[in-house]
Parts: sequence; structure tokens; C-alpha cells
Amino acid sequence: MTALLSSRWVKLGLAVIGAGALLAAGSLSGPYQAQIATLAAIYVILASSLNLLLGYSGLLSLGHQAFFGIGAYWSAWLTTTWELPMVLGLVGAAAGGFVAAYIIGRITLRLRAAFFVIATFAVGEICRQVALNWVDVTGGPMGFSAIPPLEIGSLQFLEPTETFPVCFAIAGICVIFVARLSQSSLGYSLRGMARNENLARAVGIDTARHANLAFSIGGSMAAVAGSLYAHTVGFISPEVFDFTIMINTLLMVIGGGLGTVVGPVIGAVLFTQLPEVLRFSSEWRLVIYGGVLVLLVRFLPRGIWGSLVQLLKRWTTPTGSGGAGPAGEAKPVEPPGAAEPPGALTGQRKDAAGLTRAAPTVEGGAP
Repeated sequence: MTALLSSRWVKLGLAVIGAGALLAAGSLSGPYQAQIATLAAIYVILASSLNLLLGYSGLLSLGHQAFFGIGAYWSAWLTTTWELPMVLGLVGAAAGGFVAAYIIGRITLRLRAAFFVIATFAVGEICRQVALNWVDVTGGPMGFSAIPPLEIGSLQFLEPTETFPVCFAIAGICVIFVARLSQSSLGYSLRGMARNENLARAVGIDTARHANLAFSIGGSMAAVAGSLYAHTVGFISPEVFDFTIMINTLLMVIGGGLGTVVGPVIGAVLFTQLPEVLRFSSEWRLVIYGGVLVLLVRFLPRGIWGSLVQLLKRWTTPTGSGGAGPAGEAKPVEPPGAAEPPGALTGQRKDAAGLTRAAPTVEGGAP
């Protein structure tokens, strides 16, 4: 059963079924729900980009919404002032977010622990103040309006039921990209760096370069989400740099499953839809929302998807399998004093060069 759940074809089938269900639910539920689903798809991109930093690299950035806002303003400026097509505005936002994250990462990643967290928080606040006071470029408190809608060539997507499939497709591409990245050499290096940076540096991993690369890729993905938001809503203001966006994204990543591919997707969909479901009570809505968060953290510390994967592994692992072979035969007993092979310690593996590297955790790999 465990081998069946870990099969690549089973994972692919479950992913296709889940994607099809989300696409059908967002497209066939009416304009209002389609608009909420579009926002959820944008948050999937933003949460996946933050998960690349926090979940895989172990970097807690409290200014990640800055790249979301940079992508929104940069794409809006390219498509209105320079009158570029929306597709080029999206590409320009991704490039601009990458460059901005690279420059900011070169400065902030020199810091560690709480100093890095405070520095990234300051970056987000600086960007908000710039958008608020640079009136000639950003429009100041009045915001940036008349942003063209989503379009591909001469085909425009105006209605929510039309914009959702486009945002859904781009979100799917970003999720697949993160899944492939998590299984690459960079993904394993990032997880090793998150577990023990000194050990990762000792075995030859360029931690500074890899951390800055992850920071830049995460900033580029966040800028793509900001660009889609700007062209979907048609208006942006300095509120796109608000710290509330950062908190919501952080809840989506932790609540869905930190360090997993599917977790941020579940978190983005759940925490985008939950406030709408709780609108039946304007007085108790925030109380219920807070209670759900407390229960989630208390009883599902690994997040929804991380806890589900752990529970499935417990159910599918035969009781007492550690002492019996495949046919139920007892495993041979090691002679007294037998030495363990190098790299046999829990959480380590031996590479081709004979060096012992930190092995990825269960949460770090793709589900």
C-alpha cells in the first residue's frame, strides 16, 4: 500500500483529479465564486513562492509581500505608460521581481535569525511608504487605475469566469515548477541548508549563492502573482504592500503544510474561501476564524497536508514491520559489536565522494 501511494502515476492521477475538481468548481459556480477562486489561484502562487523560502530554505521573510506589490506596480506601469501587451507586462514583472529580490537578498541574507526577519519586515514597510509618497509614479494614496485586463493577443478575459482559468493555468505552472525544483539538486541543497547550514557549507554547498537564488526565484513568483492581481482587479494602491497580505500568506503556508508542494495549494484555497463561508455571522466571523486557526495549529502541527501524509504512512505501515522481512521472516540479528556503516545515522546519507550529507525530511520532498 505504501508503494502504491508513492507511485509516480498515482501521484499524477491524484494531481489531475484535484486540478480538474478545482477548475470545475471555480468555473461553474457563478461570477462571484469565480472571482474568489481567481483570488485563491493568485494566492496559490504567492504561498508557493513563500514556501520556497520558509519551507525549503528555512528563511522566514516578513517582507515577501513587497515583491507582490513590486510586480503589481511594475506590470501596471509597463502596460499603461509604455502600452506594452499584458503578456510582456507579466514577463516584465517576473524579471523585475527577480532583480529586486536579488538585490535585496544580497543585502539582507548577510544577516541571520531575528536580524534577517526584522530586515525583511523593514523592506516591506519601505516599499509601502515609497508607493504611498511617490505620487508622480505610483499615484500615491489614489492608487493606479485603468490597468488593462488579462489578454493574450487580441483575446481579452473580462469576466471572472474567464479570468479564473487563466490564473489557474499560471498557478498550475508555478506549482509544477516548485515540485520539480524540490526534487532537483538545488532543492536538496536548500533543505540541507535549512537543517544545518554549517554542515551544508562543510560538504561543499555554496549556501550564500543558493539562498540568494531561492530568494530571487521566490521574489519573481510573488511578482507574477502581483501582476495577475493588478490585471484582474484593474486597480492597485499601496495596500498591495500591506502586512496583512504577508500574514495571510504565512497562514496559508503553515496551515496547508510547510515544506510540501500540495500544502500551500490547500492552504490558499481554504483560507481564501473560509472568510466567505463565515460571512453568515458578521459578529462571530473573526472569532470563529481565529478558533479554526488555533485548532489547526494545536491538532495539526504539520499542517493539513503534512499531517495527512504522516497519518497515511502510519496506517499503511504494518505493525511490527521493523522486526520481520517481506515474507514475515525474522531479520538476521547483527553480531555483537558490529559497526554501523558510515552515513547510517538517522537523517544522513552518504554521497559518491564519501561525504555524509543531511538527507531531506519527509516534509521537504514533493508529496
